[in-house]
Parts: sequence; structure tokens; C-alpha cells
Amino acid sequence: MSGEDTESEEALGLYGRAPVEAVEPVPVVEPSSGAVSESVGDSRDEETVTADSYNSRRRENERLRKLKAKNARREQENMLRMKVAVRIVNFVAGQLVLANALIWVYFLVMLARGDQIPSEVIIAWLSSTIVEVLGLLWVIARSLFPFHDRHRDRDGEKAKR
Repeated sequence: MSGEDTESEEALGLYGRAPVEAVEPVPVVEPSSGAVSESVGDSRDEETVTADSYNSRRRENERLRKLKAKNARREQENMLRMKVAVRIVNFVAGQLVLANALIWVYFLVMLARGDQIPSEVIIAWLSSTIVEVLGLLWVIARSLFPFHDRHRDRDGEKAKR
């Protein structure tokens, strides 16, 4: 015998031992033909109205809490973006200052020695400076402020959320 069968047998045994006079039949009242049956949700008693208003307030509070959390997260993301953007721009400016200082030292050394400055060096210096600035700022702009074009990383965006 399984555990469920044992419980059923015990319940039937208790029912069989109960005194007959202790069990009184409960009268069944049939609704009249004109009466409309009411479900618990359609009830208009005070407790139901109070419970409905309480539940609607809870739902509204939950929705507001989620919106506030979402807004706080977006504000934090924007603050972080701003910090990163400022630091990257400062880094690029510092790197340009250092690169320009080194090239000027090179130019002064070459002039002091009486040598000509090769045009290849000037071309490489100017092009590397332009590529460095544009490349770094482009990468930073793409990562901090993603564009919604065909090159965007949709899988990466889904993983972040």
C-alpha cells in the first residue's frame, strides 16, 4: 500500500467510527431565478474594496520603484560616461603634448647638429598625430555612446541588460 492509500484508509476509518447523530445535514439553498451570483472580485463589501485599493497601490508603488531604480541606473551610467570621457580627452591631450614635445626636441637636436629634418619624419609625425586623435576619440565615442546602425553590437547590448 502506498502512503496515499494508507491516509485514505485512515480517513475512512475515522469517518466510520464517528457517531451518526453528530453529523447533521447542511441545508443547500438554491439561488432564486432573479438573483445574480456574485464572485469575490465583484463583491462590493468594504473589505474587498479596501483590498483592491491596497493591491492597486502596491502595484503602483512597485511600478514607481522600478522606474526610480531604472532612472538611478541611467543617471549613474551617464555620470560614469562623463567621467570616462573627460579622462580620455585629458589622456589624449597629454599624449599629444608629450608627442609634440618629443618631436620638437628631435627638431631642435637636428637643427643644433646642422642636419636637415627629413620630410618623412614630419609627414609621419603629422599623420600619426591626426590618426591618434581621431582614432582614439572615435573608439571612445563608439563605446560610450553607441550608434544605432548596422555596425552596432546587438549581442553585447543584450548581455549588459
